[in-house]
Amino acid sequence: MVKGIVIPVITPFEHDGTVDEPMLRKLVDFYVGAEVQGLFMLGSSGQGPAMSMAERKRTAEIAVDRNAGRAPLIVHVGTADAESTVELARHAAEQGVDGIGVIPPYYYSDHSEYELMAHFRAVADAVPLPIFIYENPKYSGISIAPPFAQRMKEEIPTIRGIKVAYGAGAMLDYVRLFPPDVSVFTGNADIFGLVPFGVAGMINPPTSCIPELCVELWRALEREDYHQAVQLQRRVNDVTAVIIGLIKRHGRAVVAEMYRMRGFDIKRFPKWETKPLPPEARDSVQRELSRGGFLD
Repeated sequence: MVKGIVIPVITPFEHDGTVDEPMLRKLVDFYVGAEVQGLFMLGSSGQGPAMSMAERKRTAEIAVDRNAGRAPLIVHVGTADAESTVELARHAAEQGVDGIGVIPPYYYSDHSEYELMAHFRAVADAVPLPIFIYENPKYSGISIAPPFAQRMKEEIPTIRGIKVAYGAGAMLDYVRLFPPDVSVFTGNADIFGLVPFGVAGMINPPTSCIPELCVELWRALEREDYHQAVQLQRRVNDVTAVIIGLIKRHGRAVVAEMYRMRGFDIKRFPKWETKPLPPEARDSVQRELSRGGFLD
């Protein structure tokens, strides 16, 4: 059962939009060195839905090779159709990943529950890997609410986790309705009030460039040192609030700037063309990272 800080790994790109393979390897080393409890590849931060099938397969191969079993590795294989999702799932299984993430088939947001169940069942029938539901209605247009998620688990035993990002249901309802062998992850950074009640950890994009702090927070929660956990959660919240605010105004290019300031020469992120950050946005990122002690 995966628990803790699972990093949603960004996929770095070259200036021409191809995957920057050497930089991806450096990022995997960075996260493993920070002793995170897992890696989540090719989700929203990983740009999977914006990449070709070949790019997604190659990125998964690089991550598996570089990780070399050092941390649990989950690869998101979700697409708009079952056939493509199954193809990516089979490829992930061949590489030896620890689990696969599956978002509901996006774009056609009028799928019935029967169709959604059939989509996930097709993946489960194709590979024996643990499946992590990627509950993200903001991007998929479909919500897997807690009661339906419970029924899915009853019919598809290999469902072993769920990442709840922008979910329509209350976080702790998933914990209450799922059996103990299902890891419920929040997509938000405020885990202090959730972990004691059974939430397995977090998969949070805005904090992906400060894994050390997140791991420290998780360890404090594990040993029930709530006094320290409160202080660490406040630091996480401060960084998150600034980054989310900047992303809302300037887009995902903010994420690339965060990593550059931490010493990673990210040439392009996200995959699509973005406008350079204005100086005041860069100053805000630098000020927050510096205040948190993440800059030399």
